[in-house]
Amino acid sequence: MKKGQFGYIASMKKKSCITAILLAAAAALIYFTGLHFFPMNRTAVGIVTVVICIPAAMALVRFIMFMRFPSGKNEVYESIESIRGKVPVFYDSIITTPDKSYGVNVFIASEGSLLGYTDYEKTDIPKLEKHLKDMFTANKYHDLNIKVFKERAKFSERLETLAGRQDGSDLKEELSVLHLIERLSL
Repeated sequence: MKKGQFGYIASMKKKSCITAILLAAAAALIYFTGLHFFPMNRTAVGIVTVVICIPAAMALVRFIMFMRFPSGKNEVYESIESIRGKVPVFYDSIITTPDKSYGVNVFIASEGSLLGYTDYEKTDIPKLEKHLKDMFTANKYHDLNIKVFKERAKFSERLETLAGRQDGSDLKEELSVLHLIERLSL
């Protein structure tokens, strides 16, 4: 599954868990097999094992990061899909800042605005918005209006307004904004 698609977080949980288990099992298998067949070359066997453990540890860390956030709710997805029209969307993102990580159910980009909706209770909206503004400013998006909502009704209302005006003809700027969100997300 691709970043930005609904269900991405759930998919990455499974993928990173399976990857971590398989790589850890491969490292253990290589280590014990190597010791059995090459008892005099313990150092070489250990080095090969450690090299395999590095991607296993990375997959485990990725799994832990994704486990902290549930995938978006189906009802939110269906609600947004029913009203978004041609407005580009980015689902299931985890934005990492130097201090904390924040789950955002959906981002939309339209008419010089980046709007997000999150139902994660622990999201510090002002800090998340400031981080996003800093990141977009650093990437030459100086006039982008950024707003993250916790109330789905307000987000849906704003999305309906934007969807009514979006004809889908020129989405270059909007897709560029969402591409940066993709790069900022886990």
